[in-house]
Amino acid sequence: MLDIGWIEIMVIAVVALFVVGPKEIPKALKTIGIWVGKLRSLSREFQSTVEDAVRDSELDEVKKQIESAKTGFKKEINESVDPEGELTGMLKGVDDNSENLSNKKSSKSTSAWPLPLSEKKDKEQKKESLARSDKATEGKENKEEKSADSSNS
Repeated sequence: MLDIGWIEIMVIAVVALFVVGPKEIPKALKTIGIWVGKLRSLSREFQSTVEDAVRDSELDEVKKQIESAKTGFKKEINESVDPEGELTGMLKGVDDNSENLSNKKSSKSTSAWPLPLSEKKDKEQKKESLARSDKATEGKENKEEKSADSSNS
């Protein structure tokens, strides 16, 4: 890394012994250790930031590749299934006809699909009509019971 050998380290230690003094060397080594630790943490943080930036740029590239493959795949499927666009044209015509019919007949909706699109609405309407008929029959039964009770008395 810095290409410092044992001889250079010995020279630095001897110079530090004369400059700092024997009493102050432990404090100086502690201070040097703290600074080295701070430098290492800063270098780790910088390295992780650079790696995150690289990952983000790679992810953007991968996303772009996936999107381009996705559109290419859709085009290939459309070209292989319906190369001349006949099916698409026929389905558009059926949808247009169903819209015209639904405008004319507002009570019932028609669709090009085998199942009605408003199946939930149909079920809810059937439930409501059944509930109404049940209430009506209960009301009639109650009236008949009351009239039978009053005639018996």
